[in-house]
Amino acid sequence: MKNLNFLILAIVCLSCGGSTEVDDVKEFDFSFRIDTVFIDAGDQLIFHQIGLSHSDLSKDQKLLFNFTPKSELEVIDLDSLKLFEKIALDKEGSLGTGWPYAIQVDQTGNLVFYGVEEVRFFSSDLSSMKRYQLTAEALSGLEPEKLSMFTPKIAEGDFLFSIYEDYEQVPKGLAIVSLEDMQVKKFPLDLADRIAPYTYTLGSDRKVFEMINLELADKSLILSTAYANEALILDLESDSIKVKTFHSELTSDKKKVPNKTAAGTINEIDELMKEGKKGVTFGRFYFDKTHRSLVRFSQEMDREIGDSLVFKNVMTVFDENLNQLAETQVPIDPFSKKFFKDGKLWSYVNVNDELGFAVFTFDF
Repeated sequence: MKNLNFLILAIVCLSCGGSTEVDDVKEFDFSFRIDTVFIDAGDQLIFHQIGLSHSDLSKDQKLLFNFTPKSELEVIDLDSLKLFEKIALDKEGSLGTGWPYAIQVDQTGNLVFYGVEEVRFFSSDLSSMKRYQLTAEALSGLEPEKLSMFTPKIAEGDFLFSIYEDYEQVPKGLAIVSLEDMQVKKFPLDLADRIAPYTYTLGSDRKVFEMINLELADKSLILSTAYANEALILDLESDSIKVKTFHSELTSDKKKVPNKTAAGTINEIDELMKEGKKGVTFGRFYFDKTHRSLVRFSQEMDREIGDSLVFKNVMTVFDENLNQLAETQVPIDPFSKKFFKDGKLWSYVNVNDELGFAVFTFDF
C-alpha cells in the first residue's frame, strides 16, 4: 500500500436537523483519518478518465467493476489493490450491454446496466441477460408522465426506483417500477418548485439543472437536490413521505437563486452556470451499513483570488434516522466517485493519471 498522505482530524461539531425545525443543539465527538492508496495496474491501463462514473462495488465489497467505452469490464480487487482482470463484452446481441450511462451491482449480485429508456440485468457470471424497456408505452400507470432519462435509478430485487417527469422535463416525483409486471407506482413530490428557480434554459426547449440524488438506506429512499440543505424521505414500508431540513455552520443552507437563467448560446449558458457554481452545492447521501450512518458532501466558494476560485469542501455526518451529527471541512473533491467498503469511505482521486482512493476511517 502506497500512502500519499496521512491525516488525522479530530472534531467536535453540532448536531441539527428535523422535519420542520432545527433539533436542539447537541455535542457529538468523532474523528477520522484519511489514507490515500493506489491501484496496481501492472503493465495495463485502467480507464478512469471520466471519474469511474460507470463503476460499482461487488456485493461482498471486495471488487470494483468498472465499465469502459471499449465495452470492457475492468475488475479491480480492492483488498489487494490490484487490477484483477479485464472482461471483453459485446454491445449488441443476446449478451449485449448497449450504451449504458451508469452501472450498478444489485442485492443479488446481478450487474445492472442503465441505458436510455431501458435497463439490462446480467447474471453475476455474465452468462445471461434480461432487458426491460422503460418507455412510457412499456409501463403501466406512468402516463401522462415518463421516467427521467438520465437521472439516477436504483434496482433492488424486482423493483426499480426512479424520478419521473412531464414531457417538458419538469420533475414531478418518485416512481417505483415493478419489473415483474411493469406496473408503476407514483409518489408526487414538490420537486418543480424546488428546482425551477435554478433551471437554466437554452433557447426555447433545452433545460439544464443539477442532478437529483437518490440513495436507498434499508427501507427508506432518500431524495435530495443540489440546491437545499434538506432530504425528502420515502418510507417504503408505509409509503409515507417526510421532509427533513438541516442547518450548516460552514455553508449556506440554500443556493442563491440566479439573477438570470435564460441563455441564447452555449457560451452564455456556460457562463451563467459557472457563476451559479460559486454558491453552495449539496451532493448525494451515502449509507454506511456498518456504522448505521450516512454522510453527504457539499461545496461552496470560499474566496476569489484573481481569476481563480477557492472552494471549501464540507463533509456532514448523519445517523441512520438522518439526524445531523457533525460537519467539517475535508481536503478532497466532494463530488468524486465514492462508496462505502467495510465501514470505510473510499473517494476516487487521480494523481498523475494513477487510479487512487482517499480512504476515510471513522472513529465514532
